[in-house]
Amino acid sequence: MPDRVGDVNCYIMSLPENYIDRDVVKHFASLINDVEAEPFTILMPGADLRNIVQKYELEDWLPDWISLKSETDFGLFCEDTDFVDRMIDFSKSEKAILTIKEHYLSLPGSQSNLKDQMESGADIRIVDDILGAMVVASKKRRNKVLYAITGYEDEALVTAAGLAKAKTVGFRNFFVFQQHCQMPGIIKALASGKHNIDGFIIPLKVGLNTGPGAYSSISLTYNKGVVISGYEPAEIMQSVWMLISQKLENKPATVFQRTKEVSDEIINRSRWMIEEVFEPADLLFKDGTIVNAGAFKIREKYSAFDANLL
Repeated sequence: MPDRVGDVNCYIMSLPENYIDRDVVKHFASLINDVEAEPFTILMPGADLRNIVQKYELEDWLPDWISLKSETDFGLFCEDTDFVDRMIDFSKSEKAILTIKEHYLSLPGSQSNLKDQMESGADIRIVDDILGAMVVASKKRRNKVLYAITGYEDEALVTAAGLAKAKTVGFRNFFVFQQHCQMPGIIKALASGKHNIDGFIIPLKVGLNTGPGAYSSISLTYNKGVVISGYEPAEIMQSVWMLISQKLENKPATVFQRTKEVSDEIINRSRWMIEEVFEPADLLFKDGTIVNAGAFKIREKYSAFDANLL
């Protein structure tokens, strides 16, 4: 028999029997299902939290009046066909080596994808991060090596650290094509628009690089709650409950889901590293929406590695 939450036909098949916080998930699900409320839409940006929700079928625990959305549901993408087309064009260049994460192979371009280019003979290499791309560049000094990357502040931090290292080493054949997005800017744009979003759950890795203050205006100006959440199923379910509680009490706030206090030093060091390498840029989406400070661009002192200047 599947687990049931109270008298509600909400149950989950994928949560392992030996999952240590199984009862915690059921507890918060019970609290949520005991509430009678109007439709409530939660934005959960980024792939990490959504992957956990899908893997453990957590939406099956939630009542029908709660809807979990991603930014892509509203047509907002950090990766698009132009991003892929730029990588394909580079891979066709003479003595070019393209370094990417594996999942980029299947991203669609306007006419092809990187997997097809790889099978056609383009020198495309799979790496885990920018450091792996730099290893390729150090071994292939006569080639132009491009590392392409998208993502939010957690990815931007890794890219920034890599570029700082590349500057120290003095690479002359290494370039980065980045389309990093700033989550606070995107969240503000969605909160202020006509998207009918009632609350936001921010991934912990992003929250540790931005700090809660970056989202405080969401609660103060737009009267919508923000919870920075861990990745365990129990943490995600508690984050949903925290947003519902804020709504019921009419006290929207920006909070960390985890009770353990987050060190300001960690947040400040991460933000310093990102700001050392990047500066804010506006983000233009396909529908013509301009998100102020929704993206990053490489600062002039690191422009030698900026693929946009090739």
